[in-house]
Amino acid sequence: MSKQKKEFTGKDVTDAIKAACEEFGVAQEDLAIEVLEPGSTGIFGLIRKKARISVTFQPEGRAEPADAKDQSAPGGELPKAKPEKDARAEGQAEPPKPKDNRAAGSGGSFDNQPPAQESVLLVQQTLEEFLTKMQFPSSVSAEVRGSEIFCTINGEFEDYLTSHDGRVLDSIQYLLRKMIARKSRERIRLSVDTGNFRERREKELKERALKLAELVRADGKTQVISNLNPSERRVVHMTLQGETEIKSRSVGEGVFKKVLIYKSGKGGRHDGYGYSRHRFGRAR
Repeated sequence: MSKQKKEFTGKDVTDAIKAACEEFGVAQEDLAIEVLEPGSTGIFGLIRKKARISVTFQPEGRAEPADAKDQSAPGGELPKAKPEKDARAEGQAEPPKPKDNRAAGSGGSFDNQPPAQESVLLVQQTLEEFLTKMQFPSSVSAEVRGSEIFCTINGEFEDYLTSHDGRVLDSIQYLLRKMIARKSRERIRLSVDTGNFRERREKELKERALKLAELVRADGKTQVISNLNPSERRVVHMTLQGETEIKSRSVGEGVFKKVLIYKSGKGGRHDGYGYSRHRFGRAR
């Protein structure tokens, strides 16, 4: 039988692959998948762009991945692909992403080797140029901490850069990662801070999470912390992971989401009623 080829779209690549599997009635391993557009939620969840993939189905046998010649194992055999969700559940690294995904800064696996000095200089210079174009000229110090490049912005614009609950600083970090992903072939972890904002913010989040957990324990009402970025949500979840009565989960779409703190067994679902909402001011 002849090959069948079709394009699919979804809110992300995983969603598009799921649609393809349902259309052909087969598992992901039986499809040759090419990522045409990785999709993007944009900053703050705006200007959403759908993911688009091209799928080839071979009814008579298992499809050979589009990048098989690059991923073939010794002896000419292809390693059996694992569904992305299962690989994450077992704590394994995600499968290699196509080059387009890397260029878009959409994530993927990183090695644990420290970044090259050339990469450190690239990140430092790119951030300084970006701040100058934002009319916030500042000096930037960049250092390697483990496998991450940690950037500190020094200058007179700290209050501006940490305004809007830290969203300005988060947006600069997000855009810097995008720019570096396009400029460098090395997979680079990086973070941006100014005036020790990140440390103060983390301490504040931990204290607030524990305080809200006590409120939930006392009256059973779900508490909500709004407008948290991924690293901030992780701080809340890690702070409460040892609690037996209290649970937390993230809800919403885009970069910034809410974290529900609720009593175990309730699932945090109250149909929009009974929430106590909490927003953070700027950490000082």
